Amino acid sequence: MVTDGLQGSMKRQELLASTITPDGLRMTLSLHAGDYYIEVEGQSLMSTRAPGSEEALANLAAREMAGNSHPRVLIGGLGLGFTLGAALDVLPRGATVVVAEYFETIVDWNRKFGFESAVDRLADPRVVVEVTDVVDYLRDVKRPFDAILLDVDNGPDAWCLASNDRLYDRPGLLRIQRALKPGGLLAVWSAGGSPVFEKRLAEVGFTARSETVRSRERRGERHTIFLGRAPDSSRSGRGEPTCRRGKRC
Repeated sequence: MVTDGLQGSMKRQELLASTITPDGLRMTLSLHAGDYYIEVEGQSLMSTRAPGSEEALANLAAREMAGNSHPRVLIGGLGLGFTLGAALDVLPRGATVVVAEYFETIVDWNRKFGFESAVDRLADPRVVVEVTDVVDYLRDVKRPFDAILLDVDNGPDAWCLASNDRLYDRPGLLRIQRALKPGGLLAVWSAGGSPVFEKRLAEVGFTARSETVRSRERRGERHTIFLGRAPDSSRSGRGEPTCRRGKRC
């Protein structure tokens, strides 16, 4: 996810930690003027300065699940914890929230620095953390979810990890559909609108729409939340999607 970048002079920027992604890119955690920034090769990926659209992702999904006292929710991508934090604030006590985060480093940074809250959100009894590629996790879901929230990379136009494209292509969306209960909700954060992606959602059977949200309440950058309802028949009469040469996706 891309958010508002660093503003003004960089002289007081403090490098706190860094790691190398599987694609060989340098990912860093910095502190500047009281806000945390995660960057990849110097490009802003996320920050605590403008979390409004990440919070909107959780709030819009929770609104769609109103009345469900025991929802099962999957959040793909922990980031700086704002989607998770907002979800925990509005979901009922009976909820189960599974967080699938590719980078163990990101999980460690959340526990160490507590970006979103002074409270350790990952210690909430409703939360289960899986350090894994969400694409791989979705292949073997045993109990379907009421909602899947994706805050992975830059949205459908991935750039942090090339492999994230597998999440948003046609086989990926069919995989998500199988991991949802009939009529379940898919909510996707995106840096911008994408008529192509919205059309793709509809083509695989989702009832799709999108909403524009701001990164800083009523100000900041405009981001997009895609919302899709799986068909009630999504788990019946549909076989495994296949890739080339008949391999399972």
